[in-house]
Amino acid sequence: MMNYATIAKKYEGKKPNLGDDLTLNLVAKDDAQYVELVPVEYIAYGIRAMPFLHPWFALDYYANYQPNPELALRLEVIFQLARIRNHRVMRKVNQIIATKDGKKQFQINEMSNIVNVLTEARELGIDPSKYLDETTDEDDVLQCSNDWCLNQNPVCGKAADNVQIINDLDGTEWLVLIVRQFGPGRAQLAWAGGLVDKGETFKAAALREKDEETEVSLLSTKPLTQARTRVTVTTTQTELKPVKMMDWDPRAKFVEGMEVGAVVTYHKFHFQC
Repeated sequence: MMNYATIAKKYEGKKPNLGDDLTLNLVAKDDAQYVELVPVEYIAYGIRAMPFLHPWFALDYYANYQPNPELALRLEVIFQLARIRNHRVMRKVNQIIATKDGKKQFQINEMSNIVNVLTEARELGIDPSKYLDETTDEDDVLQCSNDWCLNQNPVCGKAADNVQIINDLDGTEWLVLIVRQFGPGRAQLAWAGGLVDKGETFKAAALREKDEETEVSLLSTKPLTQARTRVTVTTTQTELKPVKMMDWDPRAKFVEGMEVGAVVTYHKFHFQC
């Protein structure tokens, strides 16, 4: 059975195959420090970690919209590992909230299946270490309990993410992820996303955040007179059902939970007939 070590070796030095004449131009904007292409299997095997509960929408998509049972099984374990880390951060944030008068603490629904999650990770060849490592907790706790975060929302918060996937000519799927410069989860992988504006739908917010934080375009690697590409790309969008979770976001502002929606923007490359 494949494990995280063999998957890491599989993609060593590999880039998306878009043909000889095309390359992707990835531009980071707003608070995105840079944009990175990550094989979806890197997330599913724990080779690269995503903070908070970002793995949920990858799990939802591959479980319910573009079914891939084997991938979804691993992403379910990754989601549970992300919850373990999230609860750890929330408990630390609660210790800070407890020192502030009139502030409400998170009601954490403790997980009873942690041992089972770790056992399943081992059986599926997943590396759980990046979710169990507490070295990144300190900065997240600091960012989740600053003055802005301590100005708590009296109601459930709303946010939206844009999940961008590139399916190259080899059939390999790559996630378009950002690394944030500021705030909770900075210097860690995330979807382009943010809070939903008043009167805005989840879909509109997800598409707005995609355009505000990333730009993904195709460039020719050869002069037009020399280009011989027969490659085309088809882009589709799928709106995922919003989900509400009390432990979605550890920022103290959202102790009443978060309702989060997403749009999957799927770019499939294929040869023209």
